[in-house]
Amino acid sequence: MQDNDIINLLGIKDSTIKILSVATKDTEKTVEFEKRIELHYCPLCGCRMHSKGVYRRRVNHPILQDGYRLVMIFHQRRWQCSNKSCREIVADEVSFIDKRKRNTNITDWLIVKAFKDFSLTAAQIARRFNVSDTYALHTFDRYVDMKRRDLTEVICVDEVHLEIPRVCNYALVIQDFISGEPLDLVVSRRKEITEPYFAHIPAGERARVKYIVSDMYGPFIDYSKTYFPKALSAVDSFHVIKMINQKIKKYILQLIRNLNDIDVARQQKLEQELGHHVDLVHSREYKIIKHYQWLILSNNRKIDYGHMRYDRRFGRYIYPSDIETEMFKIDPNLKDIRDLKEVYIKFNDDYVGDPEGARKGLKDVIKKYQNCKYRMFNEVADSLSNHFEEIITSFILVKKYGAEGFILRRLSNGPMESLNRVPKDMKRNARGYRNFDHIRNRFLFAKRKNAEMLGHPKPWREVCFNTGLKRGPYKKTIKSPKLKK
Repeated sequence: MQDNDIINLLGIKDSTIKILSVATKDTEKTVEFEKRIELHYCPLCGCRMHSKGVYRRRVNHPILQDGYRLVMIFHQRRWQCSNKSCREIVADEVSFIDKRKRNTNITDWLIVKAFKDFSLTAAQIARRFNVSDTYALHTFDRYVDMKRRDLTEVICVDEVHLEIPRVCNYALVIQDFISGEPLDLVVSRRKEITEPYFAHIPAGERARVKYIVSDMYGPFIDYSKTYFPKALSAVDSFHVIKMINQKIKKYILQLIRNLNDIDVARQQKLEQELGHHVDLVHSREYKIIKHYQWLILSNNRKIDYGHMRYDRRFGRYIYPSDIETEMFKIDPNLKDIRDLKEVYIKFNDDYVGDPEGARKGLKDVIKKYQNCKYRMFNEVADSLSNHFEEIITSFILVKKYGAEGFILRRLSNGPMESLNRVPKDMKRNARGYRNFDHIRNRFLFAKRKNAEMLGHPKPWREVCFNTGLKRGPYKKTIKSPKLKK
């Protein structure tokens, strides 16, 4: 293989270097190179320089590391001025290695590109490119500084639990509903942070927002009144159904506790009669309610009632409808509760794209919940009344453009729920973060399609934080305690 072929294979764009040798041992490939010898003249006095010898400089170049571990050795020659009154010394330099660096310039670019995968930790990226964790983190911080993107006509807002000590607990995520990309990640959802943040956004840009989609958190709903005067708030239908299911689940959990208390009382009575310990065996009713509560909580339309399944508790194949019958025998209220839940789900599905029809339908749902005998649905009726207009707004359809034109999509916080999981996964993989700016930049860099990198990286002094503390010794010695005489 010719030298030019090896240079091209390694992705090196420097015609002044010369390959000395290429050796392969097991899975390690070693490439030794030097700069072509040419006349050197002193940059200070202009006198001719002579060679002072060559020293071997080991360089990290992460090309071909998928199958091999590449080792590059630069035979760097030093030159000294022949003028006795000058004696200036310079060393050979190549274009793809910066001065006093152990990594080639492409290494930094590959490290930053690897941070695009939010499932990787900084330690995993550092091991891939044979650098330290600190170097990988600082390299990313030097090249990436994400800016807030302009607000769009439809935005989604939600909080994410980051729990960064002395910085924030819940951060605010702002997303473009149309593209699904994050617009920004704000350090906190508290009013003292969000008020100056939105105030710095030009009024014309804020007036562009038509809809704000969120959950039922009060401050989010008030954004349309305080920061976006021309926007309407929309409460995501998922959160309304989630609220109903949480109340039903609370009722079912209490039912399971009651059945468990009956089983415990029966066990204690049996122990007194027999005079020895008896293991607790839960009743058939307890097991049915505990393991089949999903039949009450799930959307009734999505349950396949024609599919039989073997159940060891019944000892035979059984239909979901048979299990429901057994559950309703245990607690007849479960049937009414399930049917009342389905009233809202049916309303939620029937009026998509018809806000005026939904207005009348929601009034009927509220009236039915108010007149029922279950307190949980009376409370749901109060919540529906308090967020009446926001729920009606969620039935509006907006155009979402794609590669094949546009589709009509209902206002929803569904895209936000999937996006909101990304910083949570990042926090879990990294075992927590202490630098909010870093997790913000990485989150936006990972989830934006055309994420920008800085053309000129920040200087190292801006990303290397000096704590002012004196560095301790590298090797810690453990002193053995002195024994008392």
